[in-house]
Amino acid sequence: MIEQTALVVSVDGGYAWVLPGQESKGCSVCSAKSSCSSSSPFDFMRKPPQKMRVVNPVYARPGDSVIIGMQGNALVLYSLLAYLLPLVGMVLAAILGHELLMLVGVTGEAGVILSALAGLLGSLRLANIICARSLHDKGFQPVILRAREQPIYTSLMPSS
Repeated sequence: MIEQTALVVSVDGGYAWVLPGQESKGCSVCSAKSSCSSSSPFDFMRKPPQKMRVVNPVYARPGDSVIIGMQGNALVLYSLLAYLLPLVGMVLAAILGHELLMLVGVTGEAGVILSALAGLLGSLRLANIICARSLHDKGFQPVILRAREQPIYTSLMPSS
């Protein structure tokens, strides 16, 4: 399970809208920010965190700081859908387009480029459809695990 700190913004039925938190505020409050070697000149391009909808089994309320979690296999699946599927789709469509164009007697790179682009767009659409269907599966949704201040108890009895 992959965990992240978040702030509950609003509650909607059995779900909550949260803003993922930043663990460290070192670069935003340090007085040597402009001359620090760990800061980036491209920090202005960073997007602020986006609200995300999570399952709320602990009945968190707006303003609560919570720990959200997501199954590791879901993160692997989403990574494969985002990175590997478009790449494979593009390469396969380029190869198939090249072979089909050779059968017709058309040579040149323009047809291969267009077929690769079609494969890329088609595989991105397929990834979008698969992700949209997985949003209804509870195993693939992020969930609020506990309040941030809440301690984790593994056992009530001391181990001997």
